[in-house]
Amino acid sequence: MKKLLVVFVLGCLLTTSYAQQDIKDHTIMFETLFGRHRVNSALGVTTDIAWILRYNNSTSAAVPYIYDKGLIELVSLNSIIFQVHKNIGISGGVNYHYRKGFMPSLGIHLSYSNPSLLLALTPCANFMPWANMEVNAVAEFKPVIVDDLRLLTRAQACFGYDFSRQERERAKFYCRLGLMYKKVAAGFGINIDYYRPSAEPIDNYGLFIRLDI
Repeated sequence: MKKLLVVFVLGCLLTTSYAQQDIKDHTIMFETLFGRHRVNSALGVTTDIAWILRYNNSTSAAVPYIYDKGLIELVSLNSIIFQVHKNIGISGGVNYHYRKGFMPSLGIHLSYSNPSLLLALTPCANFMPWANMEVNAVAEFKPVIVDDLRLLTRAQACFGYDFSRQERERAKFYCRLGLMYKKVAAGFGINIDYYRPSAEPIDNYGLFIRLDI
């Protein structure tokens, strides 16, 4: 697991370096939530590749303050998106899960964005080591307060279903409320993570800091 955390950190550094190149269109977001139970970090990358192809990465890690190897989480979703319309894309890729390993996936990306509003809905199917379906949704609103200062509000939800067991495999609800000055944001955040019905959910809340590149 230590190697996986090193890969996560290196990926963040490489992504930041890549962002300095002359890319036609890209968005990179890095965030850390210092919660009451654990630290949650997230990296989101979307960048043009060529023609109507885009690369999308969403990586998240969770580390408890009191070290417990079994409670460390690392998930990375990687996909190439074929942008069939400005707001519609079809994707294929390989995801990594800290317990399941590497999983091929297919998905649909529905999105709308402007400087103040982001709406995204992404249903996807993973095929190994067992078949499951996930739906991710994001709504973010950043109205201008004055000049470079914005209010930041964000809600993110996910639901995953395991067809082999006929039960919920994963669900989550995250929300953020804070202030953003230019490309840096900070405020209060809540993460609620649900696992299988037999496992207890983890509610984590605290202060977050975020950087948009």
